Amino acid sequence: SLGIDAEAEISENVVRCMNELGKSLNDTLETIMVEAMARDLVHDLYRPNKERIDLASVLSGTVDDVAAVSNLTRFPLITRPSPLPMFYFDPQLLRYLHRQALSNACKYGKIGGSVLTEITFDDKHNTLEINVINMPGQYHDRLVAMGPKAEERVFFKGYRIHDRFINDTDSILTKKTESTQLPGDGGWVMQKMARMMKGECKIKFLESKTVFTLSISAKPYESEKIRTPTDVKTFRLPPEIWGIGIDDSRIQQKLLAKFFE
Repeated sequence: SLGIDAEAEISENVVRCMNELGKSLNDTLETIMVEAMARDLVHDLYRPNKERIDLASVLSGTVDDVAAVSNLTRFPLITRPSPLPMFYFDPQLLRYLHRQALSNACKYGKIGGSVLTEITFDDKHNTLEINVINMPGQYHDRLVAMGPKAEERVFFKGYRIHDRFINDTDSILTKKTESTQLPGDGGWVMQKMARMMKGECKIKFLESKTVFTLSISAKPYESEKIRTPTDVKTFRLPPEIWGIGIDDSRIQQKLLAKFFE
């Protein structure tokens, strides 16, 4: 028979493996959802799913995801005011926009440099501004020299900022891509997302930093007095939708079967 210490070690390993499996499944599902959302956006099929959200918490989760992937540890997030009020937005749109902005900052900014997320809410003008600020990376001086030309074309469909300059022109913009999907259309898709929230994306290549900005109109959730237009008592899922439930409890299995009838 196993000793107490051996049994405890086995239990710890089982718990650790289950946690790792859960995280892997969650990451996989998140990737699938993001890809599906981007595809729907490209074809104008996506419909926002708004809900009451804590914006700082939503974006903090994105920071943790990107930090784990990039091995960077300096991703500060500050809000003005602190704490922020609750808002009524589609969290999936905000997560995707923020994740793309962070990923671009890591890819094109200073390697190992800090990337700051700054959220500012102006209650007088009901505007919300999310800035993602990174330190200069390779070829930053040429981006600055290009000025508005680079800042505008970042969001053009079929163009992307590349890490190699074309020798015979003053542009670092690649030729139009054949694909209508990401990558290459990342900035264009981000702009579509912003406009879906009645906002706008901008980027500024300054001497000492790059600043990506998402600006949107916003009111605190409480002041909006928002009411869902859907009657939850009569709501039914549309046809042709599949639901998959996994549970090792017989009681839960019966409940799931009832839910999916």
